[in-house]
Amino acid sequence: MNGFKFLLFTFLLFGASVVSAQKTVLPALKDNQSAKSLITDEISNLRAILKSNPSQELKDKLDLFKLALSYLNEPSIIKTTTDYALTSAFLNNEVNKTGVEDQVAFNRFYAKNWSQNFIDLVNLVKI
Repeated sequence: MNGFKFLLFTFLLFGASVVSAQKTVLPALKDNQSAKSLITDEISNLRAILKSNPSQELKDKLDLFKLALSYLNEPSIIKTTTDYALTSAFLNNEVNKTGVEDQVAFNRFYAKNWSQNFIDLVNLVKI
């Protein structure tokens, strides 16, 4: 029984350290509703700019912002957090746009090896 308690304690400690590490990567962010509003407005702005001045970089930025908004709008029993939405958008964008493996995307996220588009997204919704 003592071995089981030790294993359980180790697992909980590991889980707590992972959650703690994740929270320190992103700065403090606005709540879900405020983030949705800001990102929705920015998507409208980006679409207008893209119409008058089309570029791949603007399209990529628009795609990233739309991905973050889709995570914020995810239907779930537990309300999606802005942290979760931005983290998921970053990881999926890295895997889909650059073709890197999941672990590489995680490493880039935790090392803050972020694109300017993601930095712009974070700055838009940070407190």
